[in-house]
Amino acid sequence: MDNFISHSSVSAPVANHTIPPQAYAPVALPSEIWREIAAVASADSVLTLRQISHDIRSAVDSLDPANLNQINQNTHSTVDLYQSDGGVRSVTRDLETQRAMTMDEHISPALQEFFVHSNDAHVRRHLAVNPSLTSEAAQQRLAQDQNAEVREVLAVNPSLSSEAAQQTLAQDQDEWVRKALARNPSLTSKAAQQTLAQDQGTEVRKGLARNLSLTSEAAQETLAQDQDEWVRRELAGNPRLTSDARQEALAQDQNAKVREALAENPSLISNARQERLTQDQDAAVRRYLAHNPSLNSEAVQQTLAQDQNIEIRSYLAGNPSLTSTVQQTLARDQDTDVRAALADNPSLNSEAAQQILAQDQNGWIRMNLARNPSLTSEARQEALAQDQSADVLFALAGNPSLNSEAAQQTLAQDQNTPVRVNLAQNPSLSSTVQQILAQDQDEEVRRLLRQTFPADR
Repeated sequence: MDNFISHSSVSAPVANHTIPPQAYAPVALPSEIWREIAAVASADSVLTLRQISHDIRSAVDSLDPANLNQINQNTHSTVDLYQSDGGVRSVTRDLETQRAMTMDEHISPALQEFFVHSNDAHVRRHLAVNPSLTSEAAQQRLAQDQNAEVREVLAVNPSLSSEAAQQTLAQDQDEWVRKALARNPSLTSKAAQQTLAQDQGTEVRKGLARNLSLTSEAAQETLAQDQDEWVRRELAGNPRLTSDARQEALAQDQNAKVREALAENPSLISNARQERLTQDQDAAVRRYLAHNPSLNSEAVQQTLAQDQNIEIRSYLAGNPSLTSTVQQTLARDQDTDVRAALADNPSLNSEAAQQILAQDQNGWIRMNLARNPSLTSEARQEALAQDQSADVLFALAGNPSLNSEAAQQTLAQDQNTPVRVNLAQNPSLSSTVQQILAQDQDEEVRRLLRQTFPADR
């Protein structure tokens, strides 16, 4: 139900609404109805017109919106009338109150359609920016508003669902309006998208190219051929770019930045397209491809694993989609950075690769493996618990996947206090190891254990 506001403090109508008294002939209502409407409209009570006699209320409730607008213009009341599902309602003419009402998240569609006719641009602007603006009729009216600022804030409104309003705004003479619309995630009108794809404004086309609602194949094709490299770059990185034809065209783009954007696009799932990019002369393109989580082809992964560029192999080593075979290949890589990145990869699920890394001569690599939550093998944990490096032991002690009680007991008896301190904070400790640490000679170890397991202490 609508809310109605009456301000008895408003003694005179707002200037914009003040119209010299006229004869009431244009509206076919008896003069007594006018007198009663004026009396109720001036009262201090909530104005629902339900205080009017039944016959008069029926007459007023049957009026169409055009007649209501005529009534509003011909009276010197402090309120306006509008049509709602429950009949005729009233709303104050006080502009400050109206502006507050148009910002209300619960504003009804009836009030939305009423306020679009306001003479006050601030009222219309507040309404246009309101995320609760759901009336498509109101959206269409505001899309044609004479005030460019009203149209601009409407263009960015995430509730802009009217395709007719979107198409109107896509042809707006003001570039700021079109730019705002092009970036709106609710831009669903394919006709509007195609119009914006051909816009003369570069910023408009850039905004559209990166919009996650860009589903129009025609618009994507237009943007893929855009003369501006920034537009093509934005499109190449858009996850909505799923067309093989568009991806193929961008994979052959002369601008390396465009190919880089495509290489890291999660929608790049075509093996053929990925294989093409593995041969790209630009190292940055191959680097972004190596880091792409959509890199599911083992053949493509193996090609990148053999790349002469160390940085590319390091990026690949951190990829969550690596196959077990490629993990083993990278675990034997001659470069320390590559093996370290693999050891730190939370998707390292190859036991063979873990075994290789656990025996690596480099302590940094063993430390990365020791703290990796993918290290679930008890045998591997127990082997690392015997490591000579304090850094490795410290990392293993804090690993939430430390499920080997033997490894826990070894660490609980380690002479290095920081190792036991870190172990005491591990929520995976068995009850036996908790008892061992509860008797630890170091107060900090005992305090942290109580803090980690408060119910058991």
